[in-house]
Amino acid sequence: MNVEPLEERARAVLDRIEARDSEMRCFVFVERDAVIAQARRLDALPQQDRGPLHGYLLAVKDMIDVAGLPTRAGSSFYRLDPETDAPVVKQLRDAGALVIGKTNTHEFAWGITTENPHFGRTQNPWDPMRIAGGSSGGSGAAVAAGFADIALGTDTLGSIRIPSALCGVVGIRPATGTFSLEGIVPLALGLDTVGPLARDMATVRAAYAVLADANPERRAPERVCRMRGGGWERVSAEVRNGLDALVDGLRMRGVIVDDVTWWDEDLAAATAVVQQYAAAQFHAPLVARNRASYGADVLLRVDRALTVTADDVARARMTIAAARESLAAATSGNTCAIAPVVAEEAPHAPAPNAFRDATMPLVTPASAFGLAALALPLARGAAGMPLGLQAIALDGDAFALFELGDLIEGTHSPRLFAANHSAPGR
Repeated sequence: MNVEPLEERARAVLDRIEARDSEMRCFVFVERDAVIAQARRLDALPQQDRGPLHGYLLAVKDMIDVAGLPTRAGSSFYRLDPETDAPVVKQLRDAGALVIGKTNTHEFAWGITTENPHFGRTQNPWDPMRIAGGSSGGSGAAVAAGFADIALGTDTLGSIRIPSALCGVVGIRPATGTFSLEGIVPLALGLDTVGPLARDMATVRAAYAVLADANPERRAPERVCRMRGGGWERVSAEVRNGLDALVDGLRMRGVIVDDVTWWDEDLAAATAVVQQYAAAQFHAPLVARNRASYGADVLLRVDRALTVTADDVARARMTIAAARESLAAATSGNTCAIAPVVAEEAPHAPAPNAFRDATMPLVTPASAFGLAALALPLARGAAGMPLGLQAIALDGDAFALFELGDLIEGTHSPRLFAANHSAPGR
């Protein structure tokens, strides 16, 4: 990590945030004096007392509690004033990370664009006219813009992976249940996860190791598959060509990569039913008291969710179980699967409904089956915007993803990763 005094670096980053973030809307809360005071405390620590993340700047999605900062969940009316950090924040702080602020989110994390009617739209650092993705769009954009080294996001149905892909950063959706969700506003318990985003694999690995309280063992993927067929093919030429080049590069490095045809047209709809039913449990009392205070898009989703029945969920779970069984059969012998995260570049704002329709089926399988998935830069689109891939841990072992991610970073796309350190927004 950078050896300059943390206070000096924090001041420089805070100055950039103050100068630029009124337009970019990466952050919703930054307490400058508190950040500087904490930086001084960290600077004063003797070398032997400094943690593995000493000097890293941390941004936290505004679904996650940070002591002394409000938790608004991107809402106009919802507010918590936590006196303690969420466990995941405490772990990173105890390891030496400096919280720089709370990041913007799609309202209640229920959307994939971070076009928030209450706190503003987060701009994509590569093109301010385009979306950053969501719902962890503020976290992805803050990392890409150089406002934070690590950001925490949540991923229910793609909310870490989508902004990672559209902003050209690395992010991991841990397997469901890996890390504590205490102190995190729920979207859909049973699908919700929390994980780190960063500009490179080494930083994501370091943050994950702290959260897991274990160093990810180095276990090279034995056999990898590229997902083919159905919606996996309904992507732009740039995504398809990027995946072709990636597979060629991995094979040249001696990795066995199979082509596996698998797709389930019913999975996304079934998983949405499960998500809606879970979300309705949280939102039913809130919408009864605050209906007029919801944004239009999220209110529409809440109203739809309130119509879902337990019988609907039972049928949906049967569809999900059948799809999981068919995926296991199709990918037998493979440790990881490679697939696109998004079909094309970040759209201009406001994002059309077609973007959501094309994206959700791509990110659903990992979420539906509770699998860890790592998003990494893949290519650039026709307009020069980032495109991303996801590596999915088929055997449930996220550690294999780190080795595969290192291979991808080192062979397929070193220029893509290097570009993250000079994104236009920085």
